[in-house]
Amino acid sequence: MKVCLINHTKTTMKPIEDLAEELNLQIITASAENAVNIIKDEAPSVVLLNWTDSSTLDLSLSIRQIKLKNKYIYIIITGTKDITEEMFMAVSESADDYFFMPFSKNELMIKLHLAAKNIELNNQVTATKRKLVMHAKEDPVTGVLNRRALLDEILNEMGRAARKDEFSSTIMINLINHNEMLIEFGHRAIDSFMAEFSRILKKSVRPYDKLGRYDTNRFLIFLPNTNNTNAKIVAKRIIAGIESKKFRFRESVFQPCLSMGISELNPSDMGENKNSEALLINDLIMDSFIRRAEMASNKACEKGSNNIEIYTFT
Repeated sequence: MKVCLINHTKTTMKPIEDLAEELNLQIITASAENAVNIIKDEAPSVVLLNWTDSSTLDLSLSIRQIKLKNKYIYIIITGTKDITEEMFMAVSESADDYFFMPFSKNELMIKLHLAAKNIELNNQVTATKRKLVMHAKEDPVTGVLNRRALLDEILNEMGRAARKDEFSSTIMINLINHNEMLIEFGHRAIDSFMAEFSRILKKSVRPYDKLGRYDTNRFLIFLPNTNNTNAKIVAKRIIAGIESKKFRFRESVFQPCLSMGISELNPSDMGENKNSEALLINDLIMDSFIRRAEMASNKACEKGSNNIEIYTFT
């Protein structure tokens, strides 16, 4: 366990140093002035913050605001009994625990043991929350964004595109023969196919493009900083990937038939999401933006399998 000591004296450090080897502690020290930077760089599990004056409360709040990836910082305040009220305030606002000086080796051992248990519990809760958020945003069959999460992502990207004055495009992918394959092969086979199909879609787009399952047989891709011409290149890459792949489930072989519609969004048509009115306008623009891709996809479908159509204002 890595422990950061802030504002500690030689007297207070003695029991900590005595325990370091026994508990496999990695000790780092910091002053009030450099504590935040050291914590960001070293990422300790526990911070032992010795109370010196009223500024210690501000430092404790600053430490609590530090966000370390997948890690909780457990803050313990140490001080003398004449500052009980201040220490209670620190625990109420930012710290996790406190104890008075002088403290023994055994007292410190108990506090660090409790800290380790609480850190582990907090990490488990954080991981569970992350899983719940992931499941709430993902389509359970394909692992891509579900419709609601996809629309939220697109709305956020529209505000960014408006600020940067960038064109955006979207591709509506319609799996024309989804129902026929479902009737012929059944749900388990189709679910397996849809998962593999979505993996090919993921490989065909950039990491920051937004891919989601729009409904049962349609996928939608939002392409930031992309015009119609470049969006068509992406669509062709997807078709090439699908045509070169043999989809199998047990003895069944799938041959998907696609139609793709592309629409483009001018940054001058969007707002920057600065207020509720801009969000409402962007929501309406997004609906029109997606409907145009949908119309283009329907038109491509009329021309036959694996066709691409770009929506034009005519």
